[in-house]
Formats: sequence, C-alpha cells, structure tokens
Amino acid sequence: MERLWQDLRYGARMLGRQPGFAAVAILTLALGIGANTAIFSIISGILLRPLPYAEPDRLVMLWERRLPDATSHGFEQEFVTPPDFIDWQAQQQSFSHLAFWTGKSELNLVNADGSEKIRGSYVTSSLFQALGVQPFRGRVLQPEEDRKEGPRTAVISYEFWQRRFGGAENALGQTLTLDTFWRRTYTIVGVMPPGFGFPGKTEIWLPAGWNGIPLDRRGGHWLSVLARLKSGGRLEQAQAEMNLIQARIAAQFPQSNVGTQVVIVPLLEQTVGRSLQTALWVLWGVIAAVLLIACANVANLTLARAVARQREIVIRLALGAGRWPVVRQLLAENLLLALAGGALGCLLAWWGLSLLIATSAAQVPRLQTVRLDARALGFTLLVSLLTTLLCGLAPALQVTKPDLQQALKEGGRSAVEGASRNRLRSLLIVAEVALALALLAGAGLMLKSFVRLVTINRGFQTDHLLVAQLDFSVTGFTTWMQPTATRPQVTIQTLIERLRLRPGVQSVAAISRLPHDTISPRQPVLIEQRQSGAERAMAAFAGVTPDYFRTMGIALRQGRAFTEADQFDAPAVLIVNETFARRYFGNENPVGRRMAMEGRTPGQPAGPNPSAASPWSEIVGVVADTRRLNLMADTVPEVYAPYWQWPMQTPELLVRTDATGAGVAAAVRDEISALKKGLPVPAIRTMDELLAEVNAEPRFHTLLLALFGALALMLAAVGIYSVVSYGVTQRTQEFGIRMALGASGADVLRLVIVQSLSLVLLGLVPGLAASFALTRVMQSLLFEVSATDPLTFFGVTALLVVTATLACWIPARRATRVDPMTALRCE
Repeated sequence: MERLWQDLRYGARMLGRQPGFAAVAILTLALGIGANTAIFSIISGILLRPLPYAEPDRLVMLWERRLPDATSHGFEQEFVTPPDFIDWQAQQQSFSHLAFWTGKSELNLVNADGSEKIRGSYVTSSLFQALGVQPFRGRVLQPEEDRKEGPRTAVISYEFWQRRFGGAENALGQTLTLDTFWRRTYTIVGVMPPGFGFPGKTEIWLPAGWNGIPLDRRGGHWLSVLARLKSGGRLEQAQAEMNLIQARIAAQFPQSNVGTQVVIVPLLEQTVGRSLQTALWVLWGVIAAVLLIACANVANLTLARAVARQREIVIRLALGAGRWPVVRQLLAENLLLALAGGALGCLLAWWGLSLLIATSAAQVPRLQTVRLDARALGFTLLVSLLTTLLCGLAPALQVTKPDLQQALKEGGRSAVEGASRNRLRSLLIVAEVALALALLAGAGLMLKSFVRLVTINRGFQTDHLLVAQLDFSVTGFTTWMQPTATRPQVTIQTLIERLRLRPGVQSVAAISRLPHDTISPRQPVLIEQRQSGAERAMAAFAGVTPDYFRTMGIALRQGRAFTEADQFDAPAVLIVNETFARRYFGNENPVGRRMAMEGRTPGQPAGPNPSAASPWSEIVGVVADTRRLNLMADTVPEVYAPYWQWPMQTPELLVRTDATGAGVAAAVRDEISALKKGLPVPAIRTMDELLAEVNAEPRFHTLLLALFGALALMLAAVGIYSVVSYGVTQRTQEFGIRMALGASGADVLRLVIVQSLSLVLLGLVPGLAASFALTRVMQSLLFEVSATDPLTFFGVTALLVVTATLACWIPARRATRVDPMTALRCE
C-alpha cells in the first residue's frame, strides 16, 4: 500500500508538470465515463430495479392471442373477454391470484361547485392480493364486493387523500359521488400507500361489479388481466397450461372472437415495453463503444507522452529498476487520470440525467424514478478502474521494453520509436474508426426512421386541428336506448352549430373515439352473402358526424359521405376505408353491399335503432386510409357509422381553425360551459401535441443515439488528429530532407494525407461489419427503414471519411511549412 501511495504521489507530480495533457485526457475520459454512468443509471432505474411490489418477478400479464389463418388476420396481444377470464380462473393451477381491471377511466367526481376529472379503475379485489400491497389506512376491496352491483365501496390513493381530505383520519367512512353514466355514491374504506397508483396513475379503485360491462359476452375484449405465479412455478409451465385451456375454449366456441392462445408477459417487461428495453440495451452497447474510443485516444496520448519521458524510463531500467515497478508507476498515473475523469463524469452524468428526466419523464416509463444512486457511483468506480487498464496497460508494456544499448547510444530517442509502437498507434486508430462507423450507422438509421415517423402522411391534415375530449356521461344525458329528445347527440349538434359561427373556425366534427389506442379495439363484422371460408372480417369501429371527413381532410374515394339526413331513425349506413374494401372485397365495389355487427342476426334490431326492421347497414362510401396515432402508425380496416345512429357519451370534438384561430380553445370551453351546468371542462390539445406524445419514445431513443454518435465522431476525429500530428512532429527531419531534395509542399501534403487515410480506410472494413451487426439488433426500433439501408451507410461512411480527412489535413498542412535547413540542423 505504501508503494502504491508513493506511485500515486509521484504520478500526481508528473501530471502536474503537463497540465495540458492531463486536462485533455481527463476531459476525454469524463465524456466516456459520464455517458456510461448516465445510461447505466437509466437502465438500472428502468430495467434492473424491481417493481415496488412483493416478489415482483412472479407478476405477469395475460393476453389473448390468435395466430393468422384463413379466416383471421390474427392479433398478438388482445384484451381478455369476461367469460374467458371466468374459465381461466376455474381451470388454471399455475397462479395463486388472478385479477382484472377494465382499463383506466377518467371519472367525474362531483363537487359542490361542479365536477372534476380523476383517474379511476374498476378492479377485482384480488388485484391488491396479487400485487402484495397493504393499505396505508383502512382496508382494500373484499371478495364479496366483486359481485355484480355489490357494496359500493372505494379505495383512494395517498395523494388523492392528501389533496382532497388533507390527510384527515376521518376520511374513511366518508362518501364520494361519481357521475359517470350514472350518479353513484361510494364509501371510502381504505387509503393506499404513497406512490401506489397501479394501473398507471389511478387515484380511486372501485369494485369491478359496478363497471357495467356484460359478463356473458365472449366476443367482448375488455379486461386487462394480472396474475401471480405460484411459489416455485415456472413461466413455461404456466404458458403451456394456459394455451391448453384457451385451445379448449376456442374449440368450444368457434364462432366467437376469442384467441386460440394465451400470451404471458412479465409485468416489468409489459410496463417498460419491449422496444424501450431493446433501445436501452443498444444504447448501452453504443456508450461502451464511446468509452472504448475515449480509451484509445488516451492510450495514444500516453504513447505520445512517452517520447518526452523516454530518457527517464531508459535510465531507470538501465540502473536496474524492475520492469513491473515501472509499469505499476505508469498505471498509477493512468489511475489518477481515470479517477479524475470518473469524478468529472459523475457531474456530467448528473447534469445529463436531470435534463433527460425534465424533458422526457412523462413519456418514458419509470424514467422519473431514475437517480444517480450508490449503485451508479459504484459502477463509475468500476469503469474507472477498467479504464485504467484499457488506457495504460498496453502503452506501459510497450515503453518498458526498449533496446537499452541502442537507446542509451542514441540518447534514448528511439526508445519508444519503431515498428511495434507505430503498429499499436495504427491499431488504435483502426479500432476508433471501426467503432465510430458502427455508432454513426446506428444513429443515422434512427434519425432517418424518426424523420420518416414524424413526416409520414397519416391520411389527414394535422395542422390547425384542435381536439377536445367531451364527456356527456353525467346525469341528465341519456343513452341511445332512451327517448330521442334527450339523447347526447342533440347537445353535440347544438355545440357544433354554435362553434361554426365562431371567428377562426373553419369546420367542426365529432368522433366516438380517435384511433390513438396502443391496442386497437376491433369488432367482428358480418358481410351479407359472404362466401364460406373467406377471411373473417374484423375492423376498428367509430361513429362520426357528417363533417368529420372534411374536418380531418380525409379524401372520399367512392360513393358519398354522411349527411344530416343520416339520423337515428333513418336507414342504417356505413362507410369503410380502402384497407377494409381491399381486404374483404378485393376488386369488387363495396358500395351498395350490406354489413352488420357480429352477434346480431336477421330479425333483431340494427345497431342502436330499435325500430329498424333489418340488422343490415348499407355501405355508401369508401374513404382514404388513415394511419393510427400509435408508434406503429399502422393502417387497419376501419368502419365508420353516422354518429347520429351510433351516439357515444364520451366523444372527441375536432375543430379545424384558420391561421387566426388562437382563441378558439377558449371559445370551445365557453360553449361547453353554456350547454349545461356541471359538464366537465375538457382538456383541449392540438393534433400536433398528440402526435408529439406518440413520438416521445422514439424521439428519446433518437436523441440519445444521435448525441452519442456525434460524440464518437468527435472523439475519433480528435484521435486521428492527435496521431497524425504526433507523426508529423516525429518526421520533421524526414520532411525537411524530402523538401531539400526537391519535393514540393503539395507532395508532402499528399504523402501525409494518403498514409493517414489508409488507416481510416482500413478501419472501414471492420466498421461496416460491426455496423451490420448493430443495426440488425436495432431493426425492431426502425420505422419503414431497412437495417441495411444503403443510402444511410453511404452517408455516414462519407461523413466519417470527410471528417477524418479534415483531421489529417490540419497537421499535414503544418508539415508543408517545414524549413529544410532548420530540419537538417535538428538533433
């Protein structure tokens, strides 16, 4: 330990004599170590830190799955139907708890002065047992409260308890009135611990028996299912068992829209998402490569620095100093550099994490919990120690094995020169170029993918389009089954007519649901006179007002659009998109054909109109495809119905404004408030804001990869420059002789650049191989871009070559200014 302390003190004195070298080396290492620390903190916080539940590795999500076949396009993860859940619960042996919820809902909490939106979920009592979470106050829901229309109890979040009741103990037993479809009062029986909000950011949990969904609809996919594996249970065994159960269900009910298999996904993987996991591991590999480039630069600097210390090292070895003590002392200097770089890297990582969390936490799962904790600091220390070996070991071994007799005879000048030293520096440059090219290829593909995603034609016009989520589910607005005079669409029609008269408004429309769901809800459709054995028709369904297609800018391809004549009591009509027409009608014209929602047979009412004599709706038009508002930006078969015939109580209002429509959002709020007292005030956003949220995760991936790709390019350029500059310095006498013998400055310039670029071109070969390997791993992160996109590979290769040429040209220009007489007098 004393010898190590002596080596560190001596190393500190030596570094203090060359502050420029020390500063460059520390900053270079800080960039590499800081980037690694930041990404490790993100991976640790998002992927490695367990979920805050009891034995979280046993928690899984269950989904229905159907493989594509002749009658179905298939689906990978579909919500579970209530009868399937009941059958699973009765037949499975792999799980200790099975629970479901019916999705996050925005409920209307009635206050003395109106209502406010809170996030609520209808859940089974087993959800809390499955998660292993105990209440902070009171109790959780009980099994007897699961039955249909059982006791009306509620459990609230800690944050809601503090906000609403100020943390008062007497909150238990008090009541909350929720006005969503029906005005009901629920008694508070428990408060959950701080920070608990599963699923999502739920503020109130209500018994599943009051969610109002029909429990006998095997074709109704509504349930999200959570399960806990039994102690000692294996995921593979549970998967096999659930597939057997689901196969029996599918065989028993072949006409129902059920999955033929079950997908079991660990809860952590479901929470984070597969694409984010892949992106983070790719990023860590990228950052490791950046650190290797930084280490190669410092190793090159260390080799160059050995020129100034060659006499010292040669004399110490000649006087009998052992080789390993000298190596240890040189490594001690590199340890000081690495520790200083690690300390500065921690500061850079802390700053970078703060910036990332502030800008992306709302869109990236669990990012808000990421911290620069003790685990990250320990990782930084480990990386610093490894960096010491990477930067210092090879140069130390090289400079401590000179030919002593020749070195002493020549004054030590050749001690660190020779083919072996030049080969090491050349190898480091080749490695830097290869790593930089791989990182640039990945960054280039991600950037091109993101540009494609944000500039893609979604089939509608996104600019100057406001979106407001309306809610007519409060008391006083009735469903379509009740008299037409009080139907919610009457109020929507009034609202639309009023808004059309507002300045800055071009058109107004409403839709039952915008297509921005992660898992698109689809419904089975019956086509009249359909051939047996044909593919089963499935489509996303929405009710729209007559001006919807004009407001969105969706083109009409065939037939007609909806009109105000398509009222509740009028003949039922539908419009399909091009994908639906192409998939289910082929070359046949669908206009004039008839369809019905599956589950209704001839003689039953068509849709919501109980007076209709036929279940069939006529197709009156075909519209252009639109891409859904999700990460895949996919196009699916869609069926549109007139909103007046299929009214919903939570439609989304769409307002197309002109360039002067800055005050339209306030006008929408004013008009909604004027319709009826107590209606919830909607959140109003632009379509561009909705798309920005959808693109938040790929934007996060692209930003980081592009940032680190640029850092790799910069470090590679610095490394090339330093090696070429060092070589020019060592060859001053050679250049002087060449110029004295008649060589021109252009000849010397060409010589230096050609010799230097040969190393760069040599590095392109392994670099391209590494690029293909990296980009194939990234394929799932790319949107409509091939992992081997030739234009991207050509572009990043050209960028690297141009940057390297510039890095070579600057010191090469210095070589052309050598004075031959001065060079000949050197030494």
